Amino acid sequence: MCLASRPFSRTATAVSEEPSRPELGGMIGRDELLGETVAYRPDSSALDSSDPLAHAEDGEPEPDELLGETIGQYRLSEMVGRGSMGRVYRAEHLELHRPCAIKVIDPGLVSRQPQIRERFWAEARAVANLLHPHVVTIHNLGSDRGFHFIEMEYIPGGVSLRESIMREGAFDPIRASTMVRQVVLALGAAHQSGLVHRDVKPANVLLNENGHAKLADFGLVRRISELERAGVPVAGTPTYMAPELFEGVPASHRSDVYAVGVMYYYLLTARLPFASDQISQLVLKHQREPVPDVRVLDPTIPDSVSRIITRCLAKHPGDRYDSADDLASELQSVIYGLRDTDSLIRESLEGIDCFLQGGHDHYRIVFRLPNDRLQEVYVDVSQGPHGERLLSVFSVCGPAEAKNFEFALRLNDRLSYGSLSIRNVHGDPMFVMNRTFARDHVCALDIRAAMLEIARRSDRVEQQLTNADLF
Repeated sequence: MCLASRPFSRTATAVSEEPSRPELGGMIGRDELLGETVAYRPDSSALDSSDPLAHAEDGEPEPDELLGETIGQYRLSEMVGRGSMGRVYRAEHLELHRPCAIKVIDPGLVSRQPQIRERFWAEARAVANLLHPHVVTIHNLGSDRGFHFIEMEYIPGGVSLRESIMREGAFDPIRASTMVRQVVLALGAAHQSGLVHRDVKPANVLLNENGHAKLADFGLVRRISELERAGVPVAGTPTYMAPELFEGVPASHRSDVYAVGVMYYYLLTARLPFASDQISQLVLKHQREPVPDVRVLDPTIPDSVSRIITRCLAKHPGDRYDSADDLASELQSVIYGLRDTDSLIRESLEGIDCFLQGGHDHYRIVFRLPNDRLQEVYVDVSQGPHGERLLSVFSVCGPAEAKNFEFALRLNDRLSYGSLSIRNVHGDPMFVMNRTFARDHVCALDIRAAMLEIARRSDRVEQQLTNADLF
């Protein structure tokens, strides 16, 4: 059987590779075009259907001639995605015996527009050296019997963020912020490599079996230097496109940030900030309408999250975040601030042999140390002098008796970690070893390291002060 003799069916949706399905309660514009990857000409109010990234023709799907077949070193077992440029299959590398995903370009499309193959290769070459835990890795490219393909990392589960929203509804602020930050970290790596994604949206973010985000579908990726040259067509998904793109301004890292803002809003509400049945009206909304306040739809969403979305969706590119790294840093602060102290403490103690009691921002942990010694560590959250939340990790070293003041002061001068201070513990003045963090900027790993180090060091001081194990 000559595989190349049977052209692909062009019945699929566009490059987004997401199936057509009804949106949640009509929350998003009814026109399917507005949710797809398209080419847009600034001098026209219509989509450019001549561009290969525009919609495929409608029709009944034909049998897939590649299922069960071998292309190059790969046996294709299941189709997992389909778009106007081709199809994505689950496959096995026959020599390495590893699962992978194979993206095969439509041979008919290549025969009609040979330059498409070079665009296809460009995607692979641009992303091949972009190794990042939140980017779908490109392993190889090749051709066999008229089929051109890319080998990609296979993501077990492979559910997109869009599919998750369709199934589960809107995410809570912590989960939404975590997913968005992972995507932003991937974009940061791409931007540092001189690449702009140009099609950031939930359908292009896959979730692995651990629930971590992996940015995929770099089919529209371009180097910044290439975008600065005239003649590069504007392309993307209109509901996620920055206002300046509709005017022919080249895509940039700030237009990717705008798309992130749209995605953040969508993950929190299952709605798009700007939607319309008509492309012309949608463009006007992106360009002129104020950014809708996400808290109107969900008053429980924190102000800090709303501020990030508003800045990402600023009409003028210069008013958005200067870089993906800046955005990732602010998202991390939001995530830390959203997490309750109980989950933060319990995560910091995972895998440690200890005894934990307490709650509501006050905790007592007993650690087992060498030589059968025990040491108590306390964690308290309090309000600082300027209204900020402070998290203190401290452990008792001994009674704050006058005879020990000189020793404590001399020791404090030599300490390279933490500090000695006097604190009332259960009504008695005690010497404690202490470290204090900004509660909304500390992570579980920092707390874990502080508790273990303070337990060890304060036990050593306790032995020098009291020659005992006070516990």
